[in-house]
Amino acid sequence: ILLKLNITLEQAKGPFYDVPTGRRDGQTAEKSKAANLPDVEDSLNTLKSKFREKGLSDLDLVLLSAGAHTIGTTACFFVIPRLDAKDPTINPVFFQVLRSKCPQGGDVNVRIPLDWESQFVFDDQIFRNIRNGKGVILSDSVLYQDNNMKQMIDSYLVTNGSSKASFATDFAKAMVKMGSIGVKIGIKGEIRRICNATN
Repeated sequence: ILLKLNITLEQAKGPFYDVPTGRRDGQTAEKSKAANLPDVEDSLNTLKSKFREKGLSDLDLVLLSAGAHTIGTTACFFVIPRLDAKDPTINPVFFQVLRSKCPQGGDVNVRIPLDWESQFVFDDQIFRNIRNGKGVILSDSVLYQDNNMKQMIDSYLVTNGSSKASFATDFAKAMVKMGSIGVKIGIKGEIRRICNATN
């Protein structure tokens, strides 16, 4: 999956980074092991806790949650509850755009871009969207409600080139760090000959 994602990022003008290969994969899939993944409706404290449990920092949360949403889509299913609650963090004009794509009683499977301005390009526009109240999903928007994370997001948007943080470089580091979570060693798991199937 990480190899495929790396190729996709490169096609979207994103960073290239070395993906460690030869690691061991599990031989079974268990739903219970995915029970503690971040959810779009998680509070900021819950998101922080879930990331910290995996050894990831608040910066990793900004990069791997919001930053990863610079490309891709989501279903109206994940947006409608936020619209129905009239989330005040949504820019009023953008609220109407989202509501037109995801109307009450509409098809919850309709796909909409996570990064409304540049959905096919890996760039820092997602952070501008979040800053301007145009975050599509709640888990992105709540990041800007925290002063520490707000500063992190803003650091990628500084117009002075010498002090601007490098989103692409930091994102690549965070992806490698995330890819190191729960690596199997010894005789656990298997090194697959074909990536999408057990041996």
